[in-house]
Amino acid sequence: MKNNFLKKVSYNPFFVKAARVLHLRGILRKGYYILFHPKDNVLKVDFFGVLNKFFVKSPDELRIIESVVGDEGEKKVLNSLCSLLNAGDVVYDIGANIGIFSIILAKKVGPSGKIIAFEPEKESLVKLKDNIGLNNLTNIEIVGKALGETTSSGKLYISGTTGNFSLVNIYDKTVKSEDIEIVNGDDFVVQNGLPIPKAIKVDVEGYEYSVINGLKKTLTNPECKIICCEVHVGLFPQGITEGKVIELIKSFGFGKIDTFKRGFSAYHIIAQKK
Repeated sequence: MKNNFLKKVSYNPFFVKAARVLHLRGILRKGYYILFHPKDNVLKVDFFGVLNKFFVKSPDELRIIESVVGDEGEKKVLNSLCSLLNAGDVVYDIGANIGIFSIILAKKVGPSGKIIAFEPEKESLVKLKDNIGLNNLTNIEIVGKALGETTSSGKLYISGTTGNFSLVNIYDKTVKSEDIEIVNGDDFVVQNGLPIPKAIKVDVEGYEYSVINGLKKTLTNPECKIICCEVHVGLFPQGITEGKVIELIKSFGFGKIDTFKRGFSAYHIIAQKK
């Protein structure tokens, strides 16, 4: 009972905001990790009756996994997306991070399906590969590049928190960065003979518009029926708004849009073609 209470408090929006304002998040994450991390450093998650396993070796890893699969996190989004997929489907996971969505979706679509996971950040890429191996999955293809409107080099800005990586400098000028390769999504699909996906999931911390616009041909294809996107309000580069992101998605034929609140300044949408 005590542990459940502490978990609920730690996910309370007011608690999270207070911790941010008081610069206590790092200390609180470490304390939370000491209390709740699995002793064997492997977190086991039952999803749709299927066991999924993830390495948990740091406070950030525990929090990011719980933020997706926990009752107070993105579970409703993942539930909804899974309900739209069947065995044999193909999904692009853009911004795969350590592989939470990729692994759960890979088990949903089964051996005859395929997940193509795009993740350019070096440490996350290693953790993604480790988690895929931990689950003995062979239907996930990893691409260590970022997607965008043009093929070029770029800087991925990295905060101290796992998952807070963006091609938009949403932090400050002194935050560390990695040089990465950005590729136009449609060009990459054609050049590498990738199958057209039934669904595309996008989580790129403010770079949504560029990723989606670079995939306009893929998203317009009738075989591509679903897009799941986290819209990061306030993190967009100059000239981009949440309205522009939504209108761009609609322009590719996506008419049914469900919205899921996510924290203070973000929300998920799952858009389907009519």
